[in-house]
Amino acid sequence: MALTNSFYEAVESNSVRRVRIMMKDSLLVDPTFLQFKEMEKAASGMGTLYDEHDGRDFKLTEDSWNDDYMNELMVQVVGNFSHERIEHLKDVVRYLRPVSNDSGHLPGNGRTTEKQRENTCRKEHTSSYQEQKRRDQLEGNYRGAKIAAGAVAGGIVGSIIAIAVEIPVYAGILAGAGVAGLATYMGTEETD
Repeated sequence: MALTNSFYEAVESNSVRRVRIMMKDSLLVDPTFLQFKEMEKAASGMGTLYDEHDGRDFKLTEDSWNDDYMNELMVQVVGNFSHERIEHLKDVVRYLRPVSNDSGHLPGNGRTTEKQRENTCRKEHTSSYQEQKRRDQLEGNYRGAKIAAGAVAGGIVGSIIAIAVEIPVYAGILAGAGVAGLATYMGTEETD
């Protein structure tokens, strides 16, 4: 997995906060944690990357692990980037975002527990807003982007019409953007 130029720039400029943010984000982007390992290796020369653990307790029972707890850990890890917190966060991510291997089983002992199956099914139906938005953007189903694109196209058409019929261009742009944006909204309402 190739690391981004912005990550290498953050390491080069010794921007510890940026490196930490990118590393913790990689845990969700790549729940196999291979990218994290690669980032850790690239940032190994940064002496101040890892902190001593601040002593804050973790929830150790999987029944108490949910998206809110994971998000709380994601925020805490930027301020206290300790090995202990990272390992616990990996455990939580692994539990909440299990990765299937080729045989269809989840990592670990090769068997899927009932709790993991239940959690995976629940995750398929309930995602956080940010996750769903990202997934929709990647799949091209993001309505906001479609509506904005429709409004821009409408604004361009509206400005051309405004010039042709000799009305103020801004009025044509606003009218075209409004009509096309509304039409796109209505069109995406039916397909989503």
